[in-house]
Amino acid sequence: MKVTSAKLKNRIFHKQSEFQKIEVYETENLGKSLFLDDIEQFSEADEIEYHDTMTRIPFCIHSDANKILIIGGGDGAIARECLRYKSVESIDLCEIDEEVVLTCRKYFPQMAHYLKKDKVNIIYQDAQFFVQTTDKKYDIILVDSTDPVNQAVPLFKKTFYKNVEKILNPNGLIVFQMQTVAVNAKIRSEVFESLYESFRFIDFFNCAYHREELVDLTLFCLCSKGEIKIPDKMKRFFSLSEMEYKKIKDFRDKIKWINKNA
Repeated sequence: MKVTSAKLKNRIFHKQSEFQKIEVYETENLGKSLFLDDIEQFSEADEIEYHDTMTRIPFCIHSDANKILIIGGGDGAIARECLRYKSVESIDLCEIDEEVVLTCRKYFPQMAHYLKKDKVNIIYQDAQFFVQTTDKKYDIILVDSTDPVNQAVPLFKKTFYKNVEKILNPNGLIVFQMQTVAVNAKIRSEVFESLYESFRFIDFFNCAYHREELVDLTLFCLCSKGEIKIPDKMKRFFSLSEMEYKKIKDFRDKIKWINKNA
C-alpha cells in the first residue's frame, strides 16, 4: 500500500537498494512521483511547494548564509533552491543512498542536475556519523530526511539533534521535516521533547499542497541556538504562532499542547 494522495497510473522503475525500496510512478495529473519504501517523496507538478518553503523560510530569516548542509535531498531539489541565493558559497549534501541520486538523475534530471553544480559537494555517508565526526560549521542545515522508519530512525533521536546543534554556527538555523512525527502519537512526545532539550529556540511552520479537493500539509521545525525574530512576511507560515501554543513557556507544557491539538 502506497502512502500518497496522488492517483497512480503505472510503475516505471523499481529497485531495492542497500537501504530502501526505490520506485518511480507515472501519475494521472502530477507527472512522475518518487517513492521510498512505499511513501511518496514528491511529485513533479507540486514538489516546488515543499522544497521552496523548506528553503525560503530560513534564508529569509538568515541575512548572510554562506555554508549550507543538506541531509538527505538526493533528488537535488533542495540544492536547487539553495543555489538561488547569492550568499551561498558552498553546499555539502549528505546522502546515505547513492541509488536515490542515480534514480533521480535518470527520471528527474530537471532536479538532479543541480547536484553537479560547482558549489555542491555530495557526501555518501550515514548522516548520524557525518554530524558526529565533521569539524565543519554551517549557517543553515536542512534535514530533508525520509520519514522515521528504517535507516532514518536515528535522525529523529536526541543524540542526532545534539550533534547537529554542535556543527551550527552561533546565528545559524536548522530546519527539520516533521510531518510524520506530527501525526504519529507513538513517537511525537519523544521527538519534540528531544528537540526542546537540544535547541534554545523552536518554532513550527508548514506548507500546503492543493491536489484537486484535497489539501495536504507538511510540517517543518525551525531551530536555533538563540532567539529568532520571524519576519512579518513569513508569519503566515507559522500557524502555531497565532495559537495559545506561543504563550506557553515550559517545553513540557508545549509538548502536552501539541499532543492535545495535533
